[in-house]
Amino acid sequence: MTAPAQPRSFPTPGDLARRKPTTAATSAGSLARPKPVTRTSSRAARRAAREAAAPYVPAKLSAEESIAPGKLTRDEHFRKFFLFAVRRSSLPSSSRLVAHDLLWRASHANGRISPNMRPDSEYLALATGLTVAQVDVALNTLTSRGWIHHRPITDGPRTGGHQWVLVIPAAALEDVRAFITSRTNHGYAH
Repeated sequence: MTAPAQPRSFPTPGDLARRKPTTAATSAGSLARPKPVTRTSSRAARRAAREAAAPYVPAKLSAEESIAPGKLTRDEHFRKFFLFAVRRSSLPSSSRLVAHDLLWRASHANGRISPNMRPDSEYLALATGLTVAQVDVALNTLTSRGWIHHRPITDGPRTGGHQWVLVIPAAALEDVRAFITSRTNHGYAH
């Protein structure tokens, strides 16, 4: 196919790259353009200041303290830290899978699983692809290692029952804090 004999009245994508801006657009554009922000320190100075900051040092914990529930600060989101902690833990894979499934059933702010949302072992087995026996072992592992607490219900129509609460053991929380701090110091902000 050959080029048209007459020039087109509308531009093609190839014409747009060659087009020169009009004088009215350049004068209006130069007035409306914001000036770039000048930084007082160089990138190297900011990097040196970041590297000079003391790295996070995990607290020394006894065996009892390490499986006790860790305390999150106001800036730490439960779901994010629980997910990091489960991924970095030394739990068996079936226990991590069950913990991950329970995480999405729990409250994102505090890890509580309401009694009407608490699945039984058969339902968890269907959801995860594990057998019922594997789910029972995983739940026992999570409970014994401090990832699930059974909180008694003291008021309301379910008084006397138990509510599952997902918690992050203190040792795992310290590990996640050290991990996130080390990544933040290398430019990966979370």
